[in-house]
Amino acid sequence: MSGGVTDEFAGVTPQLIVPDTAAAVEFYRQAFGADELRRNELPDGRVMLSELLVCGGRLLVHDEFAESGAVTPERLGGSPVTLHLYVADVDEVFARAVRLGATPLMEPQDAFWGDRYAQVLDPSGHRWSFGQKLEDLAPDEINERGRAYLRDRADPEHPH
Repeated sequence: MSGGVTDEFAGVTPQLIVPDTAAAVEFYRQAFGADELRRNELPDGRVMLSELLVCGGRLLVHDEFAESGAVTPERLGGSPVTLHLYVADVDEVFARAVRLGATPLMEPQDAFWGDRYAQVLDPSGHRWSFGQKLEDLAPDEINERGRAYLRDRADPEHPH
C-alpha cells in the first residue's frame, strides 16, 4: 500500500499510554474482549505499540516514553479523556471490569438520554464509559429529559 487511509484505521484511533502494556492488554482482553493483533517491542523491553481490536474498533496501547513526552495518566494526575463502548449488557461489563481491578466511578443506571450507562477507571488510569441502548429518543426528548434531570438534581426534595 502506498500512503493514505486504511480500512483498519478509517476513523479516530485512541492511543493509550500505560505503565505496563502486557498488564493493560490482559485487562482489556478479559474485561472488554479485546484481541491483540500485533505487538512491537524495543530492545530495552518496552512496548512501542500494541494494536488491539475492541468491539470492532482499533485501540493502540504502549508503554510510557517519558523522555519524549509520552506519559501515563498517573504522571499527569489523571486524564480528561473518557473512552466509550456500546455493549450488550452494561451491568455485566461493569461488574467484570471492577472484578478485574477497575475502580467504579459511576454505577450502572438508566440515563435520561435513553441508555443504560456506567463508568470505570481502568488499572492504568484511563476512564471508560459503557452504554447500552434502552430506547431511541428524538433530540428534543433528550433535551427535555436533560433539563428535568438537572432540575431534579438541583432540588432533590421537590422533583419536577
